[in-house]
Amino acid sequence: MSNSSPPWLASISAFVAAEANQEVVITMCALLANRRRQLVILYLLGCDEDEWISMEEIARWVTAVKQGYSLEEATGADYRNIRESLRHTHLKTLADAGVIEHDAKQTRIAPGARLPEVGRVFLHLLLLSANADNMTA
Repeated sequence: MSNSSPPWLASISAFVAAEANQEVVITMCALLANRRRQLVILYLLGCDEDEWISMEEIARWVTAVKQGYSLEEATGADYRNIRESLRHTHLKTLADAGVIEHDAKQTRIAPGARLPEVGRVFLHLLLLSANADNMTA
């Protein structure tokens, strides 16, 4: 077993030092701390920047991923619970941070100005996590 640091540690350290101040790091951590917000971000990364998605569509997709359902099976209590938590908590958090845009009734969402930045950090962390998992396996 080597005492040297894993090769990816230097890259994340350089990223944090070069790209982020303490406030940005705290904001990113808060945004990415919740799996439902992570899934909304992942979904929107595949959308056009001016594409609007219904809240029901995003809630159904998040439900399907979280519960291991097909989109057709993502209904009932699980779907309603996720839809309401998105509506009342997670979408507001993402909108306040500029990650998403939403209409006045909060029935549609679209990628916001900060989505690329937050998405890039999230995908980077996913890759680091996968590398760390492979190193311990």
